[in-house]
Amino acid sequence: MGSSLAALENRWVVDAMITSLNHVHEVRHNARYEELGPIGVSDRGKVSSEPAQIEFTALDDDPAKVVKAIRKYKTKDGNCVLTVFHEMLATRDIKTRYARHNLEFLHTQPILGVELPAPNLRGEAVVRIIKSREQADSTNRQLSVENESIPLETLMDMHIHNLVAEKDDHVAGWAQLVTAFSGVGFIHQLFTLSGFRNQRVGSTLLTHVHEEAERLGMIRMALVPSDTAFRVFRRFGYSPLAYFTVFRPND
Repeated sequence: MGSSLAALENRWVVDAMITSLNHVHEVRHNARYEELGPIGVSDRGKVSSEPAQIEFTALDDDPAKVVKAIRKYKTKDGNCVLTVFHEMLATRDIKTRYARHNLEFLHTQPILGVELPAPNLRGEAVVRIIKSREQADSTNRQLSVENESIPLETLMDMHIHNLVAEKDDHVAGWAQLVTAFSGVGFIHQLFTLSGFRNQRVGSTLLTHVHEEAERLGMIRMALVPSDTAFRVFRRFGYSPLAYFTVFRPND
């Protein structure tokens, strides 16, 4: 990869995110990822559930080279975004440099990481791994009330592990662990149904995810937190190790 990623102190957490998310998109949407000089390209096709058809990754810290490569690749009808990884939270310089090339700033998010083993903070919920279509269908009937579902395409993949938490004989939440990057488990999903929040369901799920990751040989964990789950992850020792800023080309 290019110089912008090579300079990151915690490069592993970025590589784990890129590899894990592209693996999920490949399994679910038959997407493809390739590196073309200063950019990485994840082409997901016309998938309605995704906010962008094409996601570019900046692999070089020269915006001119990155934008030139995007314009060379992009089709006229391609809905796309650009992700730029960086070490510090401050993004004014990054915004300014890419704004000069007619890219619109969308948002900045942290990537959290932690070394295993992590704290054991389980509650009363029962957690099990979903392995069959029948188990997924039964779980999804309850998850669908809040527009959630375990993707059936992931059930047979050796690097995607779906876990469900149950409490009082009801589905209380679910999590998805991705182990496509060597030694690092990536949490792609951690969701608690609204009727079970503040009952340690998320903490119980996360404890079981960590245990499963360790069983599979993982020594570190990585994730991109939602605003609602940020405090849960911090209780387990997660801290920001890198950041990424997303832009949308205006032309």
